[in-house]
Amino acid sequence: MPSGLEYLFVEKSENITECKPGDVWNLDIKYYNSADSLLFSSKDVAADFVMKVPEKNSLNGSVEEGILLMSKGDSAVFKVDAATFFKKSRKIDVPEYILPNEKLTFCVRMKNIIDGKEYQKGIDDWIDKMNAQELLIIKDYLERENIQAAKIDSGIYKQVLKDGRGSLTASGKTVTINYIGYFIDGREFDNTFVRQEPFKFLLGSGKTVAGFEIALSTMKKGEKARFVIPSKQGYGPEGRKGIIPKFATLIFDVEMIDFE
Repeated sequence: MPSGLEYLFVEKSENITECKPGDVWNLDIKYYNSADSLLFSSKDVAADFVMKVPEKNSLNGSVEEGILLMSKGDSAVFKVDAATFFKKSRKIDVPEYILPNEKLTFCVRMKNIIDGKEYQKGIDDWIDKMNAQELLIIKDYLERENIQAAKIDSGIYKQVLKDGRGSLTASGKTVTINYIGYFIDGREFDNTFVRQEPFKFLLGSGKTVAGFEIALSTMKKGEKARFVIPSKQGYGPEGRKGIIPKFATLIFDVEMIDFE
């Protein structure tokens, strides 16, 4: 191609599937360096690996420029300038192990091309279903553990363990707290008591998840409380890699030491 991208179709289906920016490619993809060493395989990431179709003005010389030629059922091989791939497609600096003028070889099989709006609707429906299931799990947990908690803003439950004094804290206040964070099954993911280091931060700064800030805004100095925070107000459907699972309900036992 004029951009320098090289391509070879291994299989060409009779389908002519046009796609537009925002649509989704469902494909198998793997790529190798010039020494034929495998650098990436989509099968190691997900059974249904997807990529969002980018704007055409960002495609020049990238592997996506070649993939745009493909229809459902096609298989193709592309040779792409390695520096262009890392800078344009990956949007990162070129790794040190990449040689000058090196080309990468991509093997791609197009499994499907999905309309962007339909794909997003499927994701939204799935998230709604998972959120509904989580609410049932929370209700069962509260009943099973006999937790007398009141429902506050955004579906968060609060159980006061020790009354505080004075006025409530508010956004813009610097709070100092101790807390234990754990999941419904009792596994801890954070504990300031173990670290022996109270957490001090500006409430409303976005330093923590929305649900935690909402919870803290209901507390007074000296108060101790337990909060049950649905994932919608926590780390949501993505979770936090290696720490918080997807759709994880968060439970916090919090002591409001001070705010100013």
